[in-house]
Amino acid sequence: MNLAPIILFAYARPNHLQQTLHYLSKNELAQQSELYIYCDGAKPNATQQQLDDIKRTRNIAHSVSWAKKTYVIESETNNGLGTSIIHGVTEVVNKYGKVIVLEDDMITSPGFLRYMNDALEMYKDDTQVMHITGYMFNVKKQNISETFFYQVPHCCSWATWQRAWQYFTNDINKLYNYWSKDWKTFNKWGWHDLQQQLEANYNGTLNTWFIKWHAVVLQMNGLTLYPHKSLIYNIGFDGSGDNCSNDQSSKLITKDIATSIKVERIPIKESKRMARTIHVFNSGHWYSKRYRQLWLAKLIKIFK
Repeated sequence: MNLAPIILFAYARPNHLQQTLHYLSKNELAQQSELYIYCDGAKPNATQQQLDDIKRTRNIAHSVSWAKKTYVIESETNNGLGTSIIHGVTEVVNKYGKVIVLEDDMITSPGFLRYMNDALEMYKDDTQVMHITGYMFNVKKQNISETFFYQVPHCCSWATWQRAWQYFTNDINKLYNYWSKDWKTFNKWGWHDLQQQLEANYNGTLNTWFIKWHAVVLQMNGLTLYPHKSLIYNIGFDGSGDNCSNDQSSKLITKDIATSIKVERIPIKESKRMARTIHVFNSGHWYSKRYRQLWLAKLIKIFK
């Protein structure tokens, strides 16, 4: 198998990056893969502590060979997460045709890379499949197959192909004009925070990337492959991020992750049962306004 390159985006959280790289390096296919670590630069008003954290983060990225080949790309200026991801993914996916994407606060299970690469290979010629995620909502699981398709993408560890990413656009006016006529479909997750995020990008109060990719995948009637159980867990909800508060109580944050997920070909159509399950899960009574604010902040990392 021609393995996909891995991109990891980092900024100023050395301890998180150390953990992320440690567990990634223990993956079954890590020592056969190429890894690109994009390190963002300091903001103009950065404190000395932030400058020290940025330096430590870069030192960790350079410290050992975390994969077969590790490339560290250091930015002299602060681009922000959104711009960094758009640039990095476009650059690497255009070179290799496919890519696996992580951030610096995601702990991967030993089978994460195997799952991602198997899925990329399995569905490489199926144009309706545009996105693969290693995350799964913490829903009650009864008679769920190893994998299933759902229309809505998820950015907490993901992969895609150049054939799909070519449709990504930064044209917020075009996306807003299209989706403002059909918010019901756009809000398929079960709540309105994504609509609010698109509106904020349109109004100029935000400048983020994932909401645009979300809009494009839905507009193209694309599908995302999900595992029945997460292969990653997020360690970023500890107050360390620019916009992530210390809240580990949510039912969406779990360390109970799968060691591996077997990828077998399934019909290329959305699982209506899982779509309903996720919608109910996200719009349930326990899904508090406070948590939605935290998850949205994590999702978009405003002006990081």
